[in-house]
This record gives sequence, C-alpha cells and structure tokens, in this order.
Amino acid sequence: MLDPDITVIRSVEDSRYKLDGTRDPYIRVEFMVGSHGPFTERFPKDGYSAFVRDDKLNAWAREVRTT
Repeated sequence: MLDPDITVIRSVEDSRYKLDGTRDPYIRVEFMVGSHGPFTERFPKDGYSAFVRDDKLNAWAREVRTT
C-alpha cells in the first residue's frame, strides 16, 4: 500500500527498442510525493505488480522526505 502522501498521476505501458530491433516493454509510473514532483519510475513489464510498484515508490518517497 502506498504511503498517504504519494499520488500516482499516470501509469502507462511503454517500450524501448534494443539494437537488434526487439521491443523491451516496461510500465512507466508518474507520481508525486506531497507537493514534490512529478517523478517517474520505470518497471519491467514482466513481474510488474502493485506490490512491486508500492515498495519502490515508498522507498523513493522516504528519500524525498529526508532531503
């Protein structure tokens, strides 16, 4: 679960193209921590879940709050 001061603005599927022409899909999440941001975090599409997202964004928010 996300901390109360984290707001997800947008989550979209995006991709990068490797040199060999294959597609590397990922989920791009844009979010705010209180009035700070917006920030962007990218997650590999394989293995992406709300739990993975929440852990990463909560850790990011802890860093923002301490600086």
